[in-house]
Amino acid sequence: MSLRAYLTFSFLVFSCLPLMAGQPAPLSGDLYKTERFSDDFSSSKLGKQWSLYKSSSVLKDGVLVGIEEKDGGHAAVHQLRVEPCSDNELTVDLKFEGSNSTNLTFNQHRYKASHAGHICRVVISRSKVILRDGKTGVFNNEIFKKRRSGEKLDAKTKEILIQSEASFPVKLKEGKWYTVNVRIKGDLMQAFIDGELVGSLYSPGIAHKTKDKIGLVTPKQSIHYDNLTVKVP
Repeated sequence: MSLRAYLTFSFLVFSCLPLMAGQPAPLSGDLYKTERFSDDFSSSKLGKQWSLYKSSSVLKDGVLVGIEEKDGGHAAVHQLRVEPCSDNELTVDLKFEGSNSTNLTFNQHRYKASHAGHICRVVISRSKVILRDGKTGVFNNEIFKKRRSGEKLDAKTKEILIQSEASFPVKLKEGKWYTVNVRIKGDLMQAFIDGELVGSLYSPGIAHKTKDKIGLVTPKQSIHYDNLTVKVP
């Protein structure tokens, strides 16, 4: 092989490495064809599928304004009951109006093997997006008890915590609307902002088959939410 041919071959090989080592291909929204729920928050009150916890949130001008209850000791939780599913897509418009972050959560009602039935979630702040498998990670009952008690974590537990979440930097602005999609397929969860893939996480707890609660969680005040839809394949 000539030197020129060898250099050309080497370039082609090494130029492919970032693609092979990078994120999984983006999950297409076309996978999720059946709409299970939608809400544009234009009514005077939330529908019967919604429940609130530690919330002083209000509906105003066709927007859900997430506000934590004063002295409630917990972020405001707006929880939506849906038919049990594994794979799904959550779409919601959101805007930072004071709060530093929001959690988009996927849980199972009365699931006993993790704290409060937490399965997986996407945490969105103005500077980063975190994808987290809580079922096998931070909310797993044994791990949750260790962390709450202040017990020193062993190497295996630390490794589980590392493997069960992934963080990605972003630059989001206060007062600007963003469309967020969270797509789950098997043990893969992906987050998109304005149609662009932000991050992906493979983790076994994500594949939990009976997620039946989807939450919008607002610490302090406030996050604005609008145009929420839930779809399944």
